[in-house]
Amino acid sequence: MAREVLEVLSPRPGTLQVDGTVGAGGHALLLAGSIGRTGHLVALDRDPEMLEQARRRLTEGLNEEERPKMTFAAQTYEQLPHVLREQADGRPADGVLLDLGVNSMQLDDPGRGFSFLREGPLDARFDRTAGGRTAADLLNTAPEKDIENWLRTYGDERHARRIARAVVRRRAEKPLHTTTELAELVRACYPPAQRHGRIDPATRTFQAVRIAVNDELGTVERGVKECLGVLAPGGTLAVLTFHSGEDRIVKHLFRSASTPPEEPDNPYSVRSEVEPDFELVSRKPLSPTTEEAERNPRARSARLRAIRRKEVRTDGG
Repeated sequence: MAREVLEVLSPRPGTLQVDGTVGAGGHALLLAGSIGRTGHLVALDRDPEMLEQARRRLTEGLNEEERPKMTFAAQTYEQLPHVLREQADGRPADGVLLDLGVNSMQLDDPGRGFSFLREGPLDARFDRTAGGRTAADLLNTAPEKDIENWLRTYGDERHARRIARAVVRRRAEKPLHTTTELAELVRACYPPAQRHGRIDPATRTFQAVRIAVNDELGTVERGVKECLGVLAPGGTLAVLTFHSGEDRIVKHLFRSASTPPEEPDNPYSVRSEVEPDFELVSRKPLSPTTEEAERNPRARSARLRAIRRKEVRTDGG
């Protein structure tokens, strides 16, 4: 949804634009080309390997005459206020983009453990340099009820209880170590008639485990609030989601930020006359075109929401 992202953010020459989940740098390259030499692009990613790929892509893809100032930070977008203080003299952002979820390159690398298509370690961490628990650690130690809740909440997995029970049974005999071991276990939990549909039975489990390993929904909740706080007047925050849980959080936060607060002492919860600082760019999320969904099946579930900080009024009203 590159075209929709650019239309929503409307990056102008000389502005400060942030790609808070830069990935391989595709969106960032478009933003950098729009703001020119007088602009400043701040690129963040919690995955140092993806951040380095983005750095190379942007450096090689833009000649010096059109290249803006560029700052790269191996951080989550929760840390954006700190990055702007340290790297941009505290300047507020004119535009912030968050493209949530997993990058195609991460999925396609079997060594990262995000996908069941090829055998690899059961890892699924975005940042392997920071330590932390892997998918194998979680599945081999977490209580059965926790595993069931992750599968149900993060993956909408209808067989969550059966799969969680199978994981606990299996690890008592031999711990899970590889992506193919987990995928085979999950498929065996499905009735035979449901094992060969359009979507592999392991898809929802791998999504749920990845979200749990990286605390992705918690990061969205905390990070979107931080990004709202650094917007300049007229600045826009655009969030591209691929999971219903992410989209619900963003929808709630955007609605709360753009709605007048309730009077705390009013028993009827009447909205106050205080104007909110933000306004929704569109009431409903934007979706990919039919052509894009056909060209890129991973984009089918994409939803783009945007919110803008209101301009400072100068009429004294």
